[in-house]
Amino acid sequence: MAKSWFYKLLFSYLPIFFAVISFLIAIFFFSMGEVTRKAAETVNRGTSEHILEVVDNSLRAVEHMMIKELGATNGIQQFFNATLEDDPIRRMVNPSKLLSEMKNQFPLVDSIYLVNWEDEVVLTDTAALTMERFEDRAFVEEYLRSRKGASWTGKRPYREFPNQYDTDVLSLVKPYPVPAGDYGVMVVNVSARAITNLVKDLSDTGFITAVLMDGEGELLYASDAELPALQGAATEVGSSYSGWRIRSQLQGGAFYLFASRFNLILLLSGGVAVVAAAWFITYISRRHYRPIQSLTARLGGYARLKTEQLLRTGGRDEFAFIESALDKMIAQSDELMTEQEQHMQVRRRHWIKETLEGDYDTVVRDWDAISARFGWQSGLVRASAMTIEIDGYLAFCEKYSRRDQSLLKFLIGNVVGELAGERGLAVYGEWLEADKWCAVVRLQEEEQSGEAVALYARQLIQWVADNLDFEITIGLGDTVRGVEQISSSYEQSLQALSYKMALGSGRVIGSRDLPEAGGGALPQPAADLRGLVQAFKLGDGAWERQYDRFAEALRARVAPKEELLYQVNYVVYQLAKEMAELSRDYQQAWEAESSRIAALMRAHDTLEGLTDALREALRDVQARMGELREDRTYSATMLEVRRYIAAHSGRPDLSLTHLSEAFELSPKYVSQLFKEEFGEKFVDYLASVRTERAKRLLADTADSIQDVGLQVGYTHSFSFIRAFKKQTGMTPGEYRKYAETE
Repeated sequence: MAKSWFYKLLFSYLPIFFAVISFLIAIFFFSMGEVTRKAAETVNRGTSEHILEVVDNSLRAVEHMMIKELGATNGIQQFFNATLEDDPIRRMVNPSKLLSEMKNQFPLVDSIYLVNWEDEVVLTDTAALTMERFEDRAFVEEYLRSRKGASWTGKRPYREFPNQYDTDVLSLVKPYPVPAGDYGVMVVNVSARAITNLVKDLSDTGFITAVLMDGEGELLYASDAELPALQGAATEVGSSYSGWRIRSQLQGGAFYLFASRFNLILLLSGGVAVVAAAWFITYISRRHYRPIQSLTARLGGYARLKTEQLLRTGGRDEFAFIESALDKMIAQSDELMTEQEQHMQVRRRHWIKETLEGDYDTVVRDWDAISARFGWQSGLVRASAMTIEIDGYLAFCEKYSRRDQSLLKFLIGNVVGELAGERGLAVYGEWLEADKWCAVVRLQEEEQSGEAVALYARQLIQWVADNLDFEITIGLGDTVRGVEQISSSYEQSLQALSYKMALGSGRVIGSRDLPEAGGGALPQPAADLRGLVQAFKLGDGAWERQYDRFAEALRARVAPKEELLYQVNYVVYQLAKEMAELSRDYQQAWEAESSRIAALMRAHDTLEGLTDALREALRDVQARMGELREDRTYSATMLEVRRYIAAHSGRPDLSLTHLSEAFELSPKYVSQLFKEEFGEKFVDYLASVRTERAKRLLADTADSIQDVGLQVGYTHSFSFIRAFKKQTGMTPGEYRKYAETE
């Protein structure tokens, strides 16, 4: 009987005990959720401050550029001060070119213009115009009245000409000279869209909702266009430099919302539950002698009441509730850790980019504190910049999916680090461009030299060639001392890669492999290519020999990719220009290959591969043109006419009448067929044939100019001189002197 009462009392107290403990455990986990939420808000504030820091650094860089250029006497000051440049045209052209270079240097800049108060002239990077014709004159006049331009303006519309659409910009005005501004001002307009894209790139993590406003409260960016004003608890950070503010908020789930709103209520409920449980246990102890039915009824009513108050989930027990809360906390913690890792990756990439590009305002200031987060050890800095470029990147993208491309790039990054560790080097790099992995290679030991970096680069190229299905080329900069010199080494590595087309791919290219400045010009694309173009247009097989000479001349020179592509593009342009003069059938034969030729320019990394592929494309065009000539009934006759002209070009009486008699065709019909077949008039073709023969005679013989004219078909020397100068741009005597110097 005593044991029976023991169990009765035990099972009467245990439900109350378990209910109170379960409730307190739930309160504990909700409190932990609040701590997690506050930690997340701290991370949120750090992210917002970083976004504003990046935006401010970009705007400061633009402002420093303005101050620097306004202080340089050989730059844009020529526009304001006539005493610095006597030539009025150079006063406009030189500053305009400088404005264009400044605009290209800073991607955020939408436009730059200068205003001269005295002349009432506005100079942009593309035009010079009076104040009356300038569409932004209202802004300039407002500044002239208020003289307020020391800080960045809010978002405003801007356009330069009446026929342009408005562009949203944020402007900064600097007077010249500083600070009076008696001569004029310099105005820089930063694109609001570019600022928006920058903030979007930094905040688009999937965990943060952000709103950016300028100093006047104008909305610049909202990650959710339908919610420009954030609801609930949000973090707001302001910039002391630009006056802009950013409000951001974590995109948490229902658990965060529940914890933040009901945490206090749950704490109070827990206290009430403890007091009620103590009172109820005392009450049960006093009434344990009551009948079993009465005790069961009271416990059943209490259990139902507490179940509704505690769980409100349709019958779930306390352990299920605790398990659900714990799962939610683990999920929230994982999300927070993922966000922190992504944030560190973004900051590391930005740090490497600033170091390589020489953003000294950010890099040098607190260098040890910033770089230590990413494994950079303090001390003397001896380093070299290295840029890895994937060869044949278009083919690489076509061969591999986006996922495989990311995996291969990740693999290269890991291999770079492992091989560097084996050689006692430290490497800090990221994929700053789609096809370029840019890095700082730091020498850890004093006895190490730049040759150690070169050997390491060659080992890396060999590893990729042995283990992967593509190749890489590495550009190396010189070894420098001091972090402020790394940017110059980085520029050298990029310059070295620009010579890959001439020097070849799958190798290491350093500054010692490049030609000295002023080492000679590339072949001039002018008269030397005329024979190639004419032979190609006329279907003369000699065009391939002349093309091979052109390609060999290009390969004999070591030049950057841009210059080599210019030469090849010039040949293609001249061919297209001449083909446009032929009949529609021949034009279509050229147009059918034009897209293929354009693709060749982008697809090939080496000059040899480009020139070989272009030769094959031109052969296909010639084959098609040959088929067209065979289908034409008069093509064979016109070829005979052309051979006849070449054989009898020295006859003074060679004319359309002479040809009509020789081939039994009317002069008008001969002229028409000749124009349709070869794309030029008979007289022009005859003049070019005679000129080419005269050039050979002038260069190879000592005959007088009059004798040379008679030999090529001109009875009067003045007619020969006039025709020769029209074709070549120089007189026969001048050409002979030129030929003797070559």
